[in-house]
Amino acid sequence: MAGDGGLSGVQMDKDEGKDTDKGKDTDKGKGKDIDKDKDKDADNDKISHLKDSAPAGHSSIRNPAPQQEVELKLKLKLGQEQELEQEQERELELETQQEVEYDLELVLIRHGHTQWNKERRYLGSTDLPLLPEERQQLSALCDQSALGGEFWRVYCSDLRRCRETLEAMAPHLEQQAIYDSRLRELDFGAWEGCDYEQLKDNGHYRSWIDHPEIVTPPEGEAWEQFEARLDDFWAQLEQELEYTSINGGMPGLATGEPRVVPPAVAPAAVVPVVIVPAAVVPPAEVSPVPISAMAVPPVPISSSAVPLAPDSSPNPPPPRVLIVTHGGIIRLLLARLTEGVTFYTAAAPAPGEVTVLNLRKDEGAWRMMPREV
Repeated sequence: MAGDGGLSGVQMDKDEGKDTDKGKDTDKGKGKDIDKDKDKDADNDKISHLKDSAPAGHSSIRNPAPQQEVELKLKLKLGQEQELEQEQERELELETQQEVEYDLELVLIRHGHTQWNKERRYLGSTDLPLLPEERQQLSALCDQSALGGEFWRVYCSDLRRCRETLEAMAPHLEQQAIYDSRLRELDFGAWEGCDYEQLKDNGHYRSWIDHPEIVTPPEGEAWEQFEARLDDFWAQLEQELEYTSINGGMPGLATGEPRVVPPAVAPAAVVPVVIVPAAVVPPAEVSPVPISAMAVPPVPISSSAVPLAPDSSPNPPPPRVLIVTHGGIIRLLLARLTEGVTFYTAAAPAPGEVTVLNLRKDEGAWRMMPREV
């Protein structure tokens, strides 16, 4: 019995061991199932998270392409709109740049004789008056037809000899005048008041005569500054003239006190400028800079100005501009406005002489028109 009991115990132990192993196997199976469930839950969490982070109505897991396609289409549409706007801007710019054809009657007066003119001395920024007898002689010229009628603009150098010339030859236009320092003669610096005999052996002077565009008189103004002053003045005049041609009239000048455009440099009494006198002008050429190349905003017109009524006739007369200035300015203007003419070949008008230019702006260039008799 004891043996049987022992066998039974052993057998039971074996059976219990088998059962225990089965339990272990069952537990292992359950563990595997739990691990699979955990992995599945983790994957579901990732999917849920990605869904939450994707835009509404789109799944970044299933199909990310539609969102990228929408963004690409938006970019293309925006680019096309920008190209269209740029094209429209270019077309508008081309239309704006089309030159307006218009005419201009330009009347130029060189100031009368001063003592230094009479003695053939260099006279630039020095503010000398006219000779006493000169004023009387100029007054006798005020009945010229070129000075009659109305002028759209009247400009005058602010130096005394030009003011007195305007007063003597066109006193009825004084109140309309704009005294502009940009129309001053060129400044010869240390050579002011000298004549040719005093300077002919000066090496610096000889170099200046040969190359005034690169050599500057001591304490004087460089040639490019002289050109820039006149370019600045003319560009403003062109802008106002173009406005008039497009709009059929523009505000006139106030009839009160004459206006003065101050010098662009600090000293009010002396503005550096340079000019080569006709007696010593070398045959070399200076390439003129196109006057219309500079863009300058127009001077604001007074609100008290009287509007200039547009002419309703089929062929209205061109605007008339009077400029009372110096020989050097007139020669540079002639070089700018006359084809084939340079500063050196332009004829300097005599003191008190009136020059009339009939001009037409066509295709961006000024052309001389035959004067009607």
